[in-house]
Amino acid sequence: MAIKDIQTFIDNHGLVETEDSEVEKPIWRKPSFQGIRSLLDMERGLSRFLRERRDALNLNREQVGMMIGIHQEIYARHERAGAKLRVTRLLHLAELLGFSPFDAIYAAAPQFFGDSPEEAEVKSKLVQRILDLPAATAQNLLMLVEELSPDTVDDGASKAPKRRREP
Repeated sequence: MAIKDIQTFIDNHGLVETEDSEVEKPIWRKPSFQGIRSLLDMERGLSRFLRERRDALNLNREQVGMMIGIHQEIYARHERAGAKLRVTRLLHLAELLGFSPFDAIYAAAPQFFGDSPEEAEVKSKLVQRILDLPAATAQNLLMLVEELSPDTVDDGASKAPKRRREP
């Protein structure tokens, strides 16, 4: 069942009405340490990231386009923020170019990683380090973090108090 009072939802989530050149109607966004970045600015950040990854691997656009099954000009539009990048294509590019989708999100919208540029950078680096850990080490780190955490997420939406073990 849908929420009856959308304004309460908007207020509770700190959303503000804004306009964006990418959308013809008003939209609601959550302000961040960058203010409200336009959707086009986020696309540009993602485009820059893709171009840098491709260049770092010494691949040209034709080679990447061939590997993802599109013409080089269509791929070039992704690198120029001239064409919207579907999530599935981004994931495919992550496989081919060897990057984490988290890195791409950080390049486009660092506000998802923290409330300040410094916090976002630290958390982005932490995520990358965690992704690089061997599985056993990641499991041990998870157990440690769960022990140190005063709360634990039970269903992804709510927090329930966690009992601490006595030393």
